[in-house]
Amino acid sequence: MLNSVQKEQAQIQRFIGFFLCFVWLFRAYQGLLLFQLHQAAFISVKADNIFWLYHAAQIPTFVLKHELFALVLDLAWLIIAILGLLKTQSRWLTSLLYLLVLNYLIIYNSASTHHEHILVGLLFFVPLLFIRDQTNFVLIFAGIRYYAIFTLFSAGLWKVHRSSLFTPNQMSEILKHQHIDYLISYPEAYFSHFISNLIAQPNLANLFWYGAWSIELAFILGFFTRRFDKLLGSLFILFFIMDYLLMHLCFVEFCIFALVFYPWKGIWEHYESL
Repeated sequence: MLNSVQKEQAQIQRFIGFFLCFVWLFRAYQGLLLFQLHQAAFISVKADNIFWLYHAAQIPTFVLKHELFALVLDLAWLIIAILGLLKTQSRWLTSLLYLLVLNYLIIYNSASTHHEHILVGLLFFVPLLFIRDQTNFVLIFAGIRYYAIFTLFSAGLWKVHRSSLFTPNQMSEILKHQHIDYLISYPEAYFSHFISNLIAQPNLANLFWYGAWSIELAFILGFFTRRFDKLLGSLFILFFIMDYLLMHLCFVEFCIFALVFYPWKGIWEHYESL
């Protein structure tokens, strides 16, 4: 009979499988799978050693030039994730899945010309599918929790360091920069009226700016206690919902990190006993 830690471990691994399928479908809907990127006009490697080595081997160029091969890679990702949900997962299949995800991450970020971090959750959570030992699983899961806390809290510190937090009318100016094309193209749209009102009322817009900053800094609590994890998990989701509503930035794939704030009783009891 499985103990509570093993049951929760299995639940988390099952959720990761569903999440992989969701990301695949979401990317297909957006037209951003590898076979849909075969006509990408620009490639931007940027200053990243792993990206440079990958491009030196001509892997992205080969994949993007061969649409059928790219489709095979895309389908392999989905099929392996589904097999995992059907309890037919194995270590070599999981290893292949991770390589496919890593391959997609590098090629997509290169073709998009902007290295996004919204898919970084896959790089952290997919390795949890490998792990059988419950102690190792718990330790790595706890490590991911600290990373999630760091991402939000460091973003708040970054605003202080750059002094952007105290720039007059900062949120109003950000909204102008972010939505100028939309405001010009659809001036009568409800969203355009909403954003225009915020731009015209910088004090009101700044309430959202300082509210987001307060949420980011609130994550410092997570470094010292898990007592507020339910609250932090809710704030984590709220932060990215507001990011979408105000900025039209979609971080839905990054939201898998909210999983570490769920009160997994068995996992955290085992962690405290170590």
